[in-house]
Amino acid sequence: IAFEPSVESRLVIVDAHTHEWHCEHGPFTESRFDQLPERGWTLLVQAVDQWLPQVAALKRCFDFLPRWRLDDIMISISAIDGGVGPHFDSYDVFLLQTGGTRHWQIGPLCNKSTPLLNHPELKLMADFRAEKTYDLGVGDMLYLPPGIAHWGSAASDDCVTCSIGF
Repeated sequence: IAFEPSVESRLVIVDAHTHEWHCEHGPFTESRFDQLPERGWTLLVQAVDQWLPQVAALKRCFDFLPRWRLDDIMISISAIDGGVGPHFDSYDVFLLQTGGTRHWQIGPLCNKSTPLLNHPELKLMADFRAEKTYDLGVGDMLYLPPGIAHWGSAASDDCVTCSIGF
């Protein structure tokens, strides 16, 4: 669905040599995926629950929260070392590992005064310090409240994570 013009999708790539982060917006073509490096990239597709009934069915697992709080279900597909960098969100997120493994580093509580890198499209933290780490395999889930710093990196080539945002 990342090929569809009406779908919001992003490709985040970290350069293995310079450690610089790059972001491209979809829609994408099949040939673009043929040009990706072997490591360090992530495809993010927003609102997959609006396109695939199997993903929309995940919402039933979160009926302990009011339905109006659900934002969407985003899916990320990553090669080894792929991720979106150190950041924090302003909403609750449940990170469900549905393929492969992802290594998570969890940092402190952040707010609008937390220093960010000067990047035109990504809100990456300037100084990330991990306080805890977790390795999620298929079926594992991690809950992050708003403002908690985190950085997930794919530990396998078949890494698929569903982010259920509230």
